[in-house]
Amino acid sequence: LGGAAFGDCLDLPHSVGLVTDHDSLERRVLPALTAELRHRGQLLLRKKVKDLRSLERTGDPETPPALVVVVDEFAEIAAEIPAFTDGLLDILRQGRAVGVHLVLATQRSLGGASTQLQTQTNLRIALRVADADDSTAAVGDASAATFDPGLPGRAVARTNAGRPILFQTAYSGGLSFADTSASPVSITELRFGAELLWEHSVQERTIPERLITDQGRIVATIKAASREASIGAPRKPLPPELSASYDLAVVPQRRVDTELVLGVSDDIVNGKQDPVLFLPDQHGNIGIFGAGGSGKTTALRTLVAAAGITPKGGPVDVYAIDFAGGGLRMLEALPNVGAVVSGDDQERIIRLLRMLRDEAESRSVRFSTMLADTITSYRRIAGEPDERRLLLLIDGFPSFRESFETSSALSKWFSVFHDLMSLGRPLGIHVALTADRPLALGRQTAAALSRRVLLRMTDEIDYDGAREGRIVMGMNTPPGRGIVDKLETQIAVLGGDGNVSAQAKAIRELGEAMERAGRVTAPSIGVLSHEISPQEMPANVQGAPVLGVSDDDLQPIGFRTTGVFLVGGPSGSGRSTALRWLAESVRRAHPDAKAYYLGNQSSELPATGNWAAIARTPETVIELARELASSIAVAPEQPKTLIIVEDIASFLNTPPDGALVELMKSVKRSRHLLVAESEISGWGSSWPLLSEAKGFRHGFLLQPDASDTDLILRTTAPRVTRSEFPPGRGLYVSRGKVVRVQLPHA
Repeated sequence: LGGAAFGDCLDLPHSVGLVTDHDSLERRVLPALTAELRHRGQLLLRKKVKDLRSLERTGDPETPPALVVVVDEFAEIAAEIPAFTDGLLDILRQGRAVGVHLVLATQRSLGGASTQLQTQTNLRIALRVADADDSTAAVGDASAATFDPGLPGRAVARTNAGRPILFQTAYSGGLSFADTSASPVSITELRFGAELLWEHSVQERTIPERLITDQGRIVATIKAASREASIGAPRKPLPPELSASYDLAVVPQRRVDTELVLGVSDDIVNGKQDPVLFLPDQHGNIGIFGAGGSGKTTALRTLVAAAGITPKGGPVDVYAIDFAGGGLRMLEALPNVGAVVSGDDQERIIRLLRMLRDEAESRSVRFSTMLADTITSYRRIAGEPDERRLLLLIDGFPSFRESFETSSALSKWFSVFHDLMSLGRPLGIHVALTADRPLALGRQTAAALSRRVLLRMTDEIDYDGAREGRIVMGMNTPPGRGIVDKLETQIAVLGGDGNVSAQAKAIRELGEAMERAGRVTAPSIGVLSHEISPQEMPANVQGAPVLGVSDDDLQPIGFRTTGVFLVGGPSGSGRSTALRWLAESVRRAHPDAKAYYLGNQSSELPATGNWAAIARTPETVIELARELASSIAVAPEQPKTLIIVEDIASFLNTPPDGALVELMKSVKRSRHLLVAESEISGWGSSWPLLSEAKGFRHGFLLQPDASDTDLILRTTAPRVTRSEFPPGRGLYVSRGKVVRVQLPHA
């Protein structure tokens, strides 16, 4: 333990490691030495001997070698890390019996630690020191303060209560300019009679040119002797420091969907570095926490890449919600990624959550029928090895929570999300989310996370009780370094390079490889188009005319053709287009239907379509309204009748007002349809003409505002804003149900 002063000694075959980082002393070295003491103690207990020397006498091949720990600049370390000093004192007390020994070197007095050290150290050596007090503190004698500065290496040693012994240390740094070839050595047996010379078959060894000191020659000779004697490498109590990056593709893994690799952990106590896994069937969900730049999004990409490399297990389909700036967008290159939905696309987020909810409900029935407690057991019992495991990513969970939990319109879907977290594990539906800190989750979400990755935090309290985190994580911590199961861990990355462009390239290449291997593409989460052609629509939906495409399932949705159908919307929302489409849609579903128009002179609607009659003046409107009311009352079962009243609010308190009220009452008692249209602000009046239309609580509001459905159709809808609706899109209200629909552009 120390700096580069050990030089060539690090190449010695029995050297098991060097630590120069003071931060590692308490975090890694002490636990490793403590674990080594425990390992050796258990070995002696198993062998039923009292100490290592007794075991050596038995010749047992399991006898470990003595372990010597050399600590350079000990006083400096003792002042900087007091806990490390306390740990070494424990090792001094326990280590002798199990063959663990300490060599402590310092330039100055140890202060308060000196007394305890003297009681635990049998051999103390003092080279030249600055004053008599330092010499006395070290060896109980002041002579080390009197050494001639011209005699480096002069020292005094003392063992226990023995007398001080003056000696000169050897110097191993001398340069050898003479011939370095080995001197001839002959060996003969001691015997009576003629000598018997031993033949030495070992080839001469050459010393590399760089090893020009005596120390270098000694090291090279010892290494050669170790090779010739076939001495195996010693057990290393302390594994090397974790690398700043690992390539996911080369981290040992079984490539099954039940074990998804995250990275590599530093298991100091057991002296090994093993893969860190996310076990979906066991853990259920996983949370990744860290400050900005700590590697949270990269960790999600690693998890998705691991989910794509499962040829020995079942398929894993991935869906992502990105509230963190688009770092997951590159995942769309993988065939097992069904969608990466932006955090501001609430429609697709809801559609994704609805799909997962429906899948969970379906699996709950199927899995319980098979008595399967995980997707793995269901695959085996049902003979369905390709049943998809589903993984939902949420990058930037606090933003998702803020958008969905506190909104009355969206809180339903936040509850759906929590149901997925709570109930999804046995159904093969799992959540992986990121946040800056664990406290940002909320109690219910936090309780559903069985697996946690703690990356670098901004505040110590955010490590959530992981004491090691406060030691491991600093400003110079590499991205992806964190704590998993109280072990320091480095998150792996595909390709080994965390650079964004390198990540995108590696993920793209993985996607191409998966496609070549025949990986089935995950079902996508569609987008409700802004432009829908009438030609794309069927003639009817279960016999009903087509209103448009539903946001729920992106499928055509029908509407009722009895009673009064209200149409409203602000200027420019597409009301005229909606009326044209409604007329066309009714004719498609009912080819024998008759259509009538009642409106004004400025409308262009009468010029389109095939109308049985048109009324555009007050007189003709009154006449046609009364005629239709009479015919409907006399023959209510006649072929379907469609009546469109455009800008109905313009007839308020005018001569046609009463006739239109009577017409609507007749229609309500029949199987026919009257479509009443007006600018959305016009529907706010309580005049009988408008109240009659609104009372049916059936209609379509284009680009509605938050309270429009409540005020006009007396039906509570999710909270919306007009900016969410392009022209032709609105809310269809029928029998208390509200559906977002995009109309075709007729």
